[in-house]
Amino acid sequence: MPFIPVAKISDIPHESGLLVEMQKRDIALFQLEGTVYATSDVCPHQGASLSTGTLNGEKIVCPWHQWCFNVKDGSSPLNPRLKIKTYEVKQEGDQVSILLPDE
Repeated sequence: MPFIPVAKISDIPHESGLLVEMQKRDIALFQLEGTVYATSDVCPHQGASLSTGTLNGEKIVCPWHQWCFNVKDGSSPLNPRLKIKTYEVKQEGDQVSILLPDE
């Protein structure tokens, strides 16, 4: 399965995310210390767009009710059973590509 180019690193704002749509999926891209991470853009609480939230260290903070998820593995610091989907990212120069597994 090939990596699909989705954005430039320079397009991803610091301390917040960038929404990209791929194969009918909303994906949030975040940049942390020069590394790009990709997660589901949908908060499992009430469906807010996580890419419009903030990035506080490794935590994505939902803009609606401040639910948090680790940008690296999608886990919730408050409930280890609650996770958002994460995607494998490849960076080449300024280009960001994502691997979308079949679901």
